[in-house]
Amino acid sequence: MKKSIIVGTFILSSFIVSPVSADIITLSLTNDDAGKLQPILNGIYNNKYEDRDDYTQGLFLGYSRDITDSSQLSFHIAQDIYSPSASNKRNHTAVTGDRAFSAYLHTGIEWNSLANEWIRYRLGTDIGVVGPDAGGQKTQNKAHSIIGAEKYHSWDDQIENRYGYTVKGMLSLTPSTEILGINIGLYPEISTVSGNLFQYAAYGATVAIGNDKILNSDNGFGLLTHRGLMHLSDTNAFKYKFYAGVERRQVNRNYTLEGKTRLTKQTTVSLNNTVDEYQVGATIGYSPVAFTLSFNKVTSEFKSGSDYSFVNGAITFIF
Repeated sequence: MKKSIIVGTFILSSFIVSPVSADIITLSLTNDDAGKLQPILNGIYNNKYEDRDDYTQGLFLGYSRDITDSSQLSFHIAQDIYSPSASNKRNHTAVTGDRAFSAYLHTGIEWNSLANEWIRYRLGTDIGVVGPDAGGQKTQNKAHSIIGAEKYHSWDDQIENRYGYTVKGMLSLTPSTEILGINIGLYPEISTVSGNLFQYAAYGATVAIGNDKILNSDNGFGLLTHRGLMHLSDTNAFKYKFYAGVERRQVNRNYTLEGKTRLTKQTTVSLNNTVDEYQVGATIGYSPVAFTLSFNKVTSEFKSGSDYSFVNGAITFIF
């Protein structure tokens, strides 16, 4: 099985809906280094671990189409890269007690719908690969060569290949009120992800303030985060949304942590079963373009680890 199978599935899925034009195309970039925004990220979460990388880089391309006024179908292809911390990246083998290098290349499809005024549900599935075939080493080396950064030896002992799938779902309540044209909502949710790469159950809530009720109610975390894709009531007006939320996950499987490494054939860390994610962000736009920026923090995913943070930015084209 090759990476071309993953890309081919994405292209085939796009042809299935080819008679319908896209409503939204999103390009998103995630990085553990927020650059000039790093002081803001540190201030929000009292971050003390700037040398921790963990989720170090993410690339995401998404496409969505409003099938009805209340339902949306979306597709994506993405690559996520996970890194050891500080000097451990320079070792020739993975270090016990720290995560090994790994990358996750995946594509998927999702149905996102408002069942009524009070309930939103999402159902989706992804297929992908964790390991060398995900191309993380090549992507990071290319990026580092452009900016003049070093290449890390520890990639030689990254997590071994595993091809797999996830099935995921989310159910959220959508109560909100409007005050002087401003929509304010509190959106509790429960979600679950299952498959041979990742498995967890979660619950959380998001508070959102904006001028579009449907956009406000559309939120997510972890493998159900939107990364710039959005569900709108219309596409012809100025839109804004400010939001903050938290989710707690009960994790039973995470192959980017539990997989064995290529050279030493070992699992380097023990999984933390309870993981929290926090996010603060904003979306601002006027058709045909919108921008989303979020600051995220994730508590330690393994027993010898620490909390880490990252920033996600997205540009969205609306048609």
